[in-house]
Amino acid sequence: MDLPKLLGVSEEEAKKLKICVALSGGRDSVALLDMLRECGYDVSAVNVEHGIRGEESVSDSRFVSELCASMGLPLFAYSVDAPAFSAQNGYTLEQGARILRYRIFDELLNEKKCDYIALAHHLDDQVETVLMRILRGTGIKGLTGMRAVSGRYLRPLLGVSRADIDRYVRERGLRYVEDSTNGDTAYTRNFLRGEIATLKTRFPALSDAVARLCANAREADEYIDSHVPEPELKGGEAYVKISDLDEAAIAKRLVMKAAKSLGVTQDIEERHFALILALKDAENGKYLELTHSLDVHRQGDYLVFALRSDGVRAEEIHFAEGVFEQFRISVEKAPVADIPSSLASGDGTLYLDADSVPFDAVIRHRREGDVIAKFGGGSKSLGDFLTDKKVPKRMRDSLAVVASGKNVLAVAGVDISSSCRVTDATTEVYKISVIK
Repeated sequence: MDLPKLLGVSEEEAKKLKICVALSGGRDSVALLDMLRECGYDVSAVNVEHGIRGEESVSDSRFVSELCASMGLPLFAYSVDAPAFSAQNGYTLEQGARILRYRIFDELLNEKKCDYIALAHHLDDQVETVLMRILRGTGIKGLTGMRAVSGRYLRPLLGVSRADIDRYVRERGLRYVEDSTNGDTAYTRNFLRGEIATLKTRFPALSDAVARLCANAREADEYIDSHVPEPELKGGEAYVKISDLDEAAIAKRLVMKAAKSLGVTQDIEERHFALILALKDAENGKYLELTHSLDVHRQGDYLVFALRSDGVRAEEIHFAEGVFEQFRISVEKAPVADIPSSLASGDGTLYLDADSVPFDAVIRHRREGDVIAKFGGGSKSLGDFLTDKKVPKRMRDSLAVVASGKNVLAVAGVDISSSCRVTDATTEVYKISVIK
């Protein structure tokens, strides 16, 4: 096992890394744990009991605990209810279990409990994964298969066959548990495993052939990616130029990049691409609602990707200095001399004359009937004001406003009322900044 080569570090640097093995207690993960330990790496393990197989699952987790104790290795043990989670969220049992498992893995990584999570996927798993993707109608990216290194996840056995792992386990006399559901062909992966075994009787080099396919697809995938522009991120949204969506191969990658930049990494399917790209020719303001609370809007020369609001609006609070995470703004008092000579930076910072802010001013979201005093005299409805300022409708309900009754004194990141403008008589100001 050449972990230094896999990570592109020296042997000495590799030995300093904390590697946590995702340990189910099955043959493959036990073999991986033993290999890493024998090579002298700093190893721990994580076990997730999914609540799927009743007492058998609990027993497997006990085995993992006893195994780690016998090896003197740290174990992070968790228990989740995958069936309930899957039912509540409309996932298959396999999907739900995977989501919960990776949430735990990410938590361990984010809390610096380990530097990498090591997964026991091997060459035969790669074949199963690629065939499953083909059956779902995957593109080139899906044909690249699993990667040996994917961010902070490692698959050191990805080039090793199941037969080689079996041999290692026998020679080392390793104990492991067998998941009874491995033989249940109701699970897609298990069904394919049996079919692949049949294919190998005619095509014994199948695994190697799929590995070559993955390598070739990866070359093509990386070439296409190198020609895909980056979406522009503004205000928590991803802007994609419609002119960049003319070539289908580039367009699909750009859609995926935009979604990923907002944290949506799954469930963008072929049917979604057609719907999203149809917005190129739609009238301005048209939008599409997708899975994972992702919306796509046609706005001028752009398609704008945004996460849907959960509909929860923060309660109004008294206007004062402080950081208000629920409204994504900060307020601080400062002498008028602190106002920069040029406000052309475009960062949305507003300055209000401190003495002109009424004592009953509050921070809240907009309401029906709100008005704002215009510069130059008169007032207009806040809705018309935001239209004049070209603020998209999808963003308006999330904007924080400073208001006294129905009179809006400031719209965070947009503009202020003339009633609070800074004048020659101003000595102190309130600085309102948008938290990025």
